[in-house]
Parts: sequence; C-alpha cells; structure tokens
Amino acid sequence: RLQQAAAASRAQLAELRAGVRADLARQPQVLEEAITARLGDIEQLIEAGTRGWREKYELESARRRKLHNLVQELKGNIRVYCRVRPLAAHESGSCVSFPSGDELQIRNEGNGTKKTYQFNEVFKEDSTQAQLFASIRDLVCSMVDGYNVCIFAYGQTGAGKTHSMQGTPADPGIYTRTFSELFRVARERSGWKVELRGALVEVYNEEIRDLLVAPGEKRPKLAVKQGKEGNHVPGLTLQPVATPEDVDALLATGSQNRTVAATDMNTHSSRSHLLVQIHGSMTTGEGRQLSSVITLVDLAGSERLAKSGVSGDRAKEAIAINKSLSALGDVINSRATKSAHTPFRNSALTHLLQESLSGDSKTLMLLQVNPCQDHVEESLCSVTFGARVNAVEMSKK
Repeated sequence: RLQQAAAASRAQLAELRAGVRADLARQPQVLEEAITARLGDIEQLIEAGTRGWREKYELESARRRKLHNLVQELKGNIRVYCRVRPLAAHESGSCVSFPSGDELQIRNEGNGTKKTYQFNEVFKEDSTQAQLFASIRDLVCSMVDGYNVCIFAYGQTGAGKTHSMQGTPADPGIYTRTFSELFRVARERSGWKVELRGALVEVYNEEIRDLLVAPGEKRPKLAVKQGKEGNHVPGLTLQPVATPEDVDALLATGSQNRTVAATDMNTHSSRSHLLVQIHGSMTTGEGRQLSSVITLVDLAGSERLAKSGVSGDRAKEAIAINKSLSALGDVINSRATKSAHTPFRNSALTHLLQESLSGDSKTLMLLQVNPCQDHVEESLCSVTFGARVNAVEMSKK
C-alpha cells in the first residue's frame, strides 16, 4: 500500500511537471497574444507622449527664434563693424588709434586734427577672421528664420575688403564661414524642409551681370523688377546648393568672370560690386512657409579719381563706382533722417539691395580702414560714411 501511494505521488508530480512545462512553453505565445491585443493602446500612448514632447519642442524652438531675432533688433537691424588692416611692408606711419573698445580715432598729421568715431564693433589690426565671424554668426540664424540678411564690405581700394570677405583656403573669410554655418543651422532644424539656391551678381558700370552664365552663352539683359514678394531679377541664374562645397564651386565659377584691373592704389582692384546670394525656401515643422535671402556684398573700392591714376575706360568705371556708392550713401542718409522718400532706384546697386536696407531685414556694414597716414583722407571719408550708416534706424513695413 505504501508503494502504491509513492507511485501515485510520483505520477502526480510527473503530471504537474508536464503541466508546468506546457504552461512555460505557452508563455511567450500568451504574452504575445496579450501584447497584440493591447498593441493599439500602447501605440496610442507612445504617439500621445511623442506628440506632446514634439509640441513642447516646437513651442520652445519658436520662442528661441523669436527671442534670438528680438536680440538682433535690439542690437540694431543695421549695424556697423569697423576693421583696420595691418600696415603693409612698404607702408609706414599709422593714422589710427583706439581710445576704447568700440572707438576708432583718425589722426591727420597734415593739418594736425584728429577725430573719434564709435561703432558697434571695432577690430584692430591683429584681429583674426575667426574673431570677426564670431560677431556675425547670429545673423545666419536669422536668415533661416525668414529674415533677409545683408552683409557688405565698404572701404577704399586696398583697405582689405576682399580679404575679409573671401580670405584664403587656409584662413577663409566671411563667405566660406557664413555658408558653412548656414548649412549647419539648416541641418539642425528638426522637422524643417530647407531648400537653398545660390546666385552671383556683378554690378559693373550700372549694369547687372549674371556671373553664373557659362562662357560663350549670351548674357541676358537683367534688371530689378517689383514682384508680389518684393524686388527680384527675372532671368537670374539660381543654382541649387546643398553643401559648402557647392557654394565654393559657385564662387569659383563666378570669380573667373569678375571684372578686375590695376590702379595706382591697388594692382588687383575690383572694378565692380560683387553680390553673393543664397535664396532660402523654408517649411517649418508646423507647415509654415518662409522665404528669405542672405546677400554678401564685396563693394568696389571707393577712391578719388586723381589719386587712383586711372584714365579712359578705367576712369569711366571709377565714376560709375563712385556714383553707385554715393547713391548708397543717399539711401543711408534718407533712412537716417526718416525721409518720406528713399531713392533706392538711383542706382542698380541700391535697387538690388532695397529689400536688405528696409523693413525688418538684418544689415551689417563691415567698414574696412587702411591705417596708412598717406591715405588718411580716404580713411576719413570711409569712417564718416560708416558713421552715417551707424545712425540708421530701420522701421518695419
């Protein structure tokens, strides 16, 4: 009887083990069935949580962009930076000193006078390209936010404009650094669609030239027209760009066609104004459409005819350059005095820059100064013009 009981217990234990094994074998299936049954609910919970965080992120991003551009407006929608280049090996005697961080003093040894000017930023002779761009970087973010941005270099021939704008492969200037930053900002805009197109424009003797037209092709006659979204140039080549290397190729193409010639003041003087533009079409994460353009301008050198030593065609070029720079000064003066009429149409240059010199556009003038005492008169003209620009207060349309 004892043996029978033990045998029955062993049978029950074996049955229990078999049952447990069967249950364990079915466990993944049961778990899978349970998860499948509740999968819809789980997905809804995940989607609701994701949507909530996405909405919070987009709200914070919108607030950040608004605050960023408010800061830019507080700094001044049009501002002036001054950069003094170092004396060249063949030059001696500086007419420039720096009374304080944002002040520049010009001393004229000829008549014993000196005058002090104040600007938003002043960069001394030993300033680097990186230091200069660090003060410009925030404007790139404004362009992706839908604001027009214009950065233009102004100063006499040989004052260092092209160095600051173009730089060298080893030490790039504003062009390369701006476009690298632009693509970086565009990549970081999560959920945004950003399309960028580049254009290169030369203003030569009051004519607008497309520098991306292939050699041998007929150049169309270009003019600024008024459209629904502001001024534009019908027929201008707009080439898609997706990387900084695309823009480098764009600049290489355009530089071959730019007009340069020698003058007594500079053996490689730009005889035209060069405008490098990136047009942006942006769609935000909420589906809002934005469009803007960033324009980088390397202005032709401002110089007096008598001192430049030019004649013939070169003299005509200098007259056209000075006329357009004078027109730019008139526009700036009109904005500064809050005149009812701003003469944007008085030159091709100012007509092209109209959208960047009005409304809520962000505009930066980089004033390049030659410190050599021999060029003190030109330096005084440049900084006086810069001081006029610094007084401009732009009103919204």
